[in-house]
Amino acid sequence: MPRQSIDINARYYRRFTNPGVERLHTNFNYATVPQNLPLSQTALVCLDCWDKDNVNDMWQRDEKVMLDKIVPLIKTCREAGLQLIHAPSPEIARRDQNWVNLLGDEKPAPIYPNSPVWPPPDQWPTYQPPHEPEWQKLAWVELHETSFHPLVKPINDESVVANGEELHRLCAKRGIIHLLYVGFHTPGCMTLRDYAPTPMKQRGYHCILLRDCTNGFERFDTVESQELMKSFITYFEMIGIYTITSDELAHALHS
Repeated sequence: MPRQSIDINARYYRRFTNPGVERLHTNFNYATVPQNLPLSQTALVCLDCWDKDNVNDMWQRDEKVMLDKIVPLIKTCREAGLQLIHAPSPEIARRDQNWVNLLGDEKPAPIYPNSPVWPPPDQWPTYQPPHEPEWQKLAWVELHETSFHPLVKPINDESVVANGEELHRLCAKRGIIHLLYVGFHTPGCMTLRDYAPTPMKQRGYHCILLRDCTNGFERFDTVESQELMKSFITYFEMIGIYTITSDELAHALHS
């Protein structure tokens, strides 16, 4: 009989203490909660799994995570019947034959139609960081030359979405509630994209990050420790975005 659900122990960061224990940072810690996820309501989201990046040492770590963690996990998910959704960036999505294209000619609308246009849009460029000579070249590469990593391309009828609204409409159409995330970068697109865990949680989805299936930008003095990535993962765990590891998901899919 095909698998109907998976059981996981989702990790979060508990910012509370037991009765009688003083509420201090030093008394907070990680905790886990058992969760049962119906497979028909669950999807693995591959976020910005690209074939190149413009930061060389980060790309080397990306590739190791991709080969050691993400690629084997995707194989396991496909074999177990867990659906995959690819969210590779608007530009890459719109070039792919599996792009769902659920918005047509619709334009984004404000949540509050009568909300004022403010601050004035022409003020925005004035206070941006100084122009970087390499920016135009790197932006061109991202827009026109970047594609799916060759080992995680969509296959068969796996869906490709270009933005958060498309992911939302696709999930509503399929009855998906639980979104498991792999991909790059944390911090970076895993934090800022409108199809990333935080905005999708704000839409009401149950979001889980595979914490060993990501990588992130670092300061010059945190490259080895990956302190910023770990801090952002903990931030997710503090605000209700759970985490698990690829081994834990694979075990749940096999058991």
